Amino acid sequence: MRIIVTGNLGYIGPVLVRHLRNRLGRTAELVGIDTGLFAHCLTIRPNESLPEVALDVQHWCDVRDVPDELLRGADAVVHLAAISNDPMGNRFEAITDAVNHRASVDMARAAAAAGVKTFVFASSCSVYGFAADGRARTETDTLNPLTAYARSKIATEETLRQTDFGGLAVRCLRFATACGMSPRLRQAVAKRRHRTA
Repeated sequence: MRIIVTGNLGYIGPVLVRHLRNRLGRTAELVGIDTGLFAHCLTIRPNESLPEVALDVQHWCDVRDVPDELLRGADAVVHLAAISNDPMGNRFEAITDAVNHRASVDMARAAAAAGVKTFVFASSCSVYGFAADGRARTETDTLNPLTAYARSKIATEETLRQTDFGGLAVRCLRFATACGMSPRLRQAVAKRRHRTA
């Protein structure tokens, strides 16, 4: 079994890859695709291994420019790659749409063309907006995407739902807010100020 995980160097990616490796052992070939934008944001101890060691192969590329040959022979694609920060998404709305919506749909199309059987899209519960009543949401509840990120996620879900991908089974999972420890946290980098004499 060959499983491709896009965005494997983000917050959720290392945790998912470790889970897949623990669950499937070496019977699965795990392939990561990531730009490496947050590869330096490690929260591991000096004696711990990098999260990528659970992979068989790491490819470095933008999700908007994945070579078709990387998808050939894969059984599943788990598509985590996205611009997931609301302030970034709102400031760079066109790029957020290009990465989160259009590239996600293109990835599903490329997966279908490559003969992949399953495509899992990481959506978000942010598509419901802010819920003051505290009750759990279901797929039939009213949507209220308030940010560029949330709008890109629901646009992708809708496009995936309306597109015929032939034999590709598409699954959209609306994850709740990710929390807890990850081997990769996006850390703010403090700017150093240099004094000149």
